[in-house]
Parts: sequence; structure tokens; C-alpha cells
Amino acid sequence: MADLLITGGTVITMDPARRVIADGAVAVAGGKILAVGPRADVEAAHPAGERIDASGKAVLPGLIDGHAHAGHGLVKTMGSGDSEAWSEACRVIYTLASPPSFWRAEAALAGLECLKFGVTTSVMLLGGGDSIGRVDDPAHGDAHVEGIGAIGIRRIMVLGPTRPPFPRPYRGLDGTVREVSFEQQAETIGTLVERHHGKGRVTCATLMPVYREATHDPAKVREIEAQGRVIRDIGKRFGTLFHQDGHRGGSIELADRMFGLLGPGAWLSHCTDLTETDIDTLVRTGTSVVHNPSAIAAVRGHCPAIAMMERGVTVMIGSDGTAPDRSTDMFRHMFQAMRYHQRAARDETLLPPGKALEMVTIDAARGLGMADRIGSLETGKEADIITVDLSAPHMLPANMPVHRVVYFASGGDVRDVVVGGEVLMRDRLVPHVDEAAIAEAAGRETARMLAEAGLSDMVDEDPGWGRTRRRG
Repeated sequence: MADLLITGGTVITMDPARRVIADGAVAVAGGKILAVGPRADVEAAHPAGERIDASGKAVLPGLIDGHAHAGHGLVKTMGSGDSEAWSEACRVIYTLASPPSFWRAEAALAGLECLKFGVTTSVMLLGGGDSIGRVDDPAHGDAHVEGIGAIGIRRIMVLGPTRPPFPRPYRGLDGTVREVSFEQQAETIGTLVERHHGKGRVTCATLMPVYREATHDPAKVREIEAQGRVIRDIGKRFGTLFHQDGHRGGSIELADRMFGLLGPGAWLSHCTDLTETDIDTLVRTGTSVVHNPSAIAAVRGHCPAIAMMERGVTVMIGSDGTAPDRSTDMFRHMFQAMRYHQRAARDETLLPPGKALEMVTIDAARGLGMADRIGSLETGKEADIITVDLSAPHMLPANMPVHRVVYFASGGDVRDVVVGGEVLMRDRLVPHVDEAAIAEAAGRETARMLAEAGLSDMVDEDPGWGRTRRRG
């Protein structure tokens, strides 16, 4: 007998045959998929006590966001689009004005956003990337795990040191500012990985800053080599993946040739304006890429995702969210990816909707080393399942379901979410979560953070009325 039966919907399996079953069903038992097939067959073979009526809906594997940032959920409205000022504000906030309560409240808010958008697995760097991670004390990572744990989705928490030079100033738990060395950051990273990796729905990954220098200071190279060994040793000890944020032309080849950081257990974000040697390196090492088509980096440079995929590189999509101009709505980022590459090549045939959907499901699972567990609706896999309403006016007429899901749906069309067989959202309601309390905590922590950081003026809105260019 099944624990849960999702029945009557159009099941878009993302299995190796890419089956689309018009009147299908998915049976779940013990947190895993028991059967996928035509409704009549699955219902007859697997009666269940709990059911979700998916009539008029698409049934899909849960979506995967391959790259995003913890902390951003409470700072995303700041700066009126001035990315440099916003990045500097993040540096100040994440090192000097974000106690554990900030990270707990932000994780709950951002996790709830992901859940309601149908994102069942999300990669989150603990901080703003490779130079402002919150790794001075384990309490902040602990608070992040507590916040996301209350929501129930899967989380890959990425932990890495700040960029040299060291030490770096952080405001500690007692309110005083102290200088934190690389060794102290590495100890925090190791503690958090040991404490949380593989526990419940949380896994961890390690990170090193991207080295991009055109000329090489031997002393600096030796320092980075030594630090890289420490961080990779932590990952090897606990069996984590490895991530880097912000690669661009030439830096991928350097990461492999100078530091030996790449391989099948690594994935790299942004990857803009790559050289042929960079792409050759990705192919040779089996390293995966997360493409962030809605990010500012994709405006400043071009990510050759099509060329990489045609060479056999696994490329997933990430939101790089949240941020002043983007959420973690993966439907939005799929569409952005399609138009991004079509416009760059002046070729509307590029990146068809089926491939875009693969990049947030089975390809993303493959890139994160999880394709044997999630990313498709197949017997034996973890039951991470969402439904998407196909009946709203913008989703009609009722044909071509894959086309409609990718081109016309948004995160708000997600109706039901199941993670590991547990129904976390049913018809947009999340019964185990007090959404008002999450919003209240987020508002309280945002106000406190703005005051403590002295950045309240950054929420003075300037929409740019009557101008064709933003100031500054």
C-alpha cells in the first residue's frame, strides 16, 4: 500500500525516456517513489490513504536551484539597483551586522519563498559569495540550518573562507569586533560540515574564492595553495562537493592548472567570457557549471552555456538569488536563459523548453551528484514532487504541457509540494509553518540590521521616474 497517491495530472517524468503521461499518477511509500504510470494502472496497484488530486495540473520533479546566497533574503530590496553599493552593503552586514537571529530569520523567509515556488533543493552560500562568508563562528551556520529546517526543503549549505588578506574583522556574538584569521574560519567551516553534512535534508559543500589575477605573486599563490588544501581536505574528510562562485575568462584553467580544484565533484557559477582552454578544462575534468542568466554577471559578460553543453559539460540553472532584481522563481530563470542565448546568437531555435526544464531538474541533479536520488520521477528515487496549475487563463488552451509549463508558468502557479514523501504544501497552504511569524521575524531582523549597519538610507527608493539611465 502506498502512503501517498498523486493522481489525475499530466506527469512530466524527466526520466530517461522523458515520458509525459497525460492522465498519470505517482505512488509514494517510505519517502520514495513506488510507481509512475497511467492513472488507472497505478491506482489499481497502489491504493493509498492520502491522495492529492492533480486533475488540471502538471506533476513534475521538484525544481533545483544550483546557486543562490543565504543572507540576501533580508537585503534584496536595498540600493535601488546600484550593484556596487549593494555588494558593499552586503559586506558590512554579513561581517558586522548579522547575528545568528538574522541568519535564522532569513533562512526561514528564503526557504519559504523556495517552497512556494516549487524549489525542493536549493544551493545556498552562507553569505555573499567568495569574499564575505559568515564563517567566523558556527552559531550563524547553525541558525541558518535551524531556519531552513523549519521549512523542510533540501539545502546544500556552501561554506568557504573570505578572500585574502587575513585577518578579517567580524562582530562576534558578544557584540565586539574581532580580527578573524584564515585558521579560525577553516575551523568554523570544519565544525559546521561535521555538524550538519548529511543530517536530515541538509548537506554541505566547501568553497574557495576564485583566483583571477593576470600576474602571479609567488607568495600569494603559495598562500592560496595552502589554504585550498585545507579547505579541500575538509571536504574530502566528510565527502562534500566543492563549489566556486564567479568564474570568468581564464580563471577555470587557472583553478585547475595552479590549484587542482576541479573534478567531477565540483561545480562553478557564472562562467562568463570563457576561453576555449577553460571549456576544454571543464570537459577534461568533468566539472559542472551553474549558469545564472538573470544575474548582473550575465549582463557584464556572456556565459557560453550552449557551447559547453554541446561539448558534454553538465550545465544547470541557478537563480543567484535573491537580489535587488531577482527572486528564486526558477520558471523565470528558465525563460530568461532561453531568451538570453537566443538573443546573443540571434537564433530563436536555441535552448528549447525541454532542455531548459532539464537544467532545473535532472541536469541540476547530475551536476550536484544527486541524479541517483532526485531530479526525475522514477521508481526508487526520493519523492520530491510538485504540481503546477494548468487551468488558469494564462495556461490555456490545454495542449503542449511542457511548452506551457516552461513558457507560461510562474512560481505562483505551483500548487502542491512534496519533499521526501512529506507533503509540505497543499493547494498553496503550508500548514506546518506560521507564515505571519516568519514575515514578522524577517521585518524585525531587517530593521535591526539596517540600524546597526547604518544603512537605513539604502532603502530610500529611487525608481528612476522619467530617466533612461539609473543615477551613478
